[in-house]
Formats: sequence, C-alpha cells, structure tokens
Amino acid sequence: MRLFFISLFIIFSTLSCSTKNSLNPKIGAITESIYAIGIVKSERSFELKLGVLTAVKKYFVKEGDIVKTSQPLVMDDSGTVYKAPFSGVVTYLPFSLGETVAPQKSILTLVELSKLYLEASVEQQGALKIKSGQNVQISFESFRSQVFHGVVRTILPRNAEFVVQVEVKDLPSNILPGMNADLSIEVMKKSMAILLPLAAVSNGHILLKKGSNPDKIPVTIGVSDSEFVEILSPQLTVQDEIFLPKDSAKK
Repeated sequence: MRLFFISLFIIFSTLSCSTKNSLNPKIGAITESIYAIGIVKSERSFELKLGVLTAVKKYFVKEGDIVKTSQPLVMDDSGTVYKAPFSGVVTYLPFSLGETVAPQKSILTLVELSKLYLEASVEQQGALKIKSGQNVQISFESFRSQVFHGVVRTILPRNAEFVVQVEVKDLPSNILPGMNADLSIEVMKKSMAILLPLAAVSNGHILLKKGSNPDKIPVTIGVSDSEFVEILSPQLTVQDEIFLPKDSAKK
C-alpha cells in the first residue's frame, strides 16, 4: 500500500510539473503597437516680432482674450497697429507699455486652440513601421479612464529625429498646447493568429514536443505585443505542446 501511494505521488508530481512547464498555442487577435510620449500642439500660432528697436505704445488686448481675424492687437511707438492674422487666444504679452523691445523679440503670441494635433518622437525601428492612416489611442495622465482616438497624419525626419504627427478630434477644452499624452500607435493587427506567450520563445527558438522529448525548433515570428507573439512557422496547431525554457519556467 505504501508503495502504491509513493507511485501515485510521483505520477501526480510529474503531471503537475508537465502542466506548469508546458502549454498549447492559441488562436486569437493580436495588435502590435508603438508607444510614445506626445505633446499637444496647435495647428496655428503666431508670434509678433519686429525687425527694429521699438516700444509698445498700446495694447488692444490682454492675455487670455479671444480675438477674431483682423482684430487690432498692439500699436508700436511709430503708431503702426498690428492685427490678428487669424482667430485665436492671446497667450503671451511679455512687455509693459513704453518698454523698449529689442529686434526679433516676441511682443505677442496668438494661438488657435480650436484645432490641435499631437507630435511625438519615435525610434528608428518604430518609425519604419509607422504609416499615414494608422489608428492611435491617446490618453492623458489626469484622466486615464478616458481614451481618445486619433490617426497618423505623417511620419517625417527632423534634426536627426523621426517625428510622427497625429490628428485627433473632439479633445476636451481643457486640453491645451504643451500638454503631454501617452500614444499607442497600432502598426499591425491580425484577427486570427497562432499565438504563444513571449516567454515560450527564446533566441528565436521554441521547445516543441516530439514523442516524449522536446525538440528545439527555429521559428519565424510575426506580430507581437507585450504578452504574445504570432508564430508564422513552423505551422503549429492548438494540440501542439510547447515547453517553456527552464529560465521562464522558474518564474
């Protein structure tokens, strides 16, 4: 009787170990995304700068004012009146009346807050996968429960960086230029893919059960996310048994 229980314990332990250290592929949807930190920008902004030494004689507006196209903004000491080139919000008036302004110093900043977009810098590997029209999920730290949706407008090089611009609509009025957002850019999507956990693939190989022993098999992978990876070859089925590498099984 004692020998019977010992044998039963060994069999149970072997089955538990096998269950823990192996798994089967699954069929499911997977989306590969590129993550980046974006900054909110306005489609149009205007800085009033003059090429000569001058002074502010009169302001027709104050910071925070909403102005219309062609509305007077400021008069310099020569009596010249400068008007708004578009409708927007006055965000910056750095000089006092009568104060001398050096050439090319900004006297006034006007920003259009009704049309915003996002811009982010991405690494080269990510930039290679980003294309116009791809969907983007956008979230702000202050309200994580709400996700906004955008579309990639373009990807372009700028000063040895790769910059992606994202169009987005229906942002709340309290979202302002200069704010940061988390971007998740969907670069590839599959609805029916053979999937394995990332932990099952080690150095481009999997341990596929052949008979009673696992064989080390090279794999070709497709779409991947933070948890799973698509296996393109070999052609696996959901009945195949895949062993986890020893380092993964210990975790």
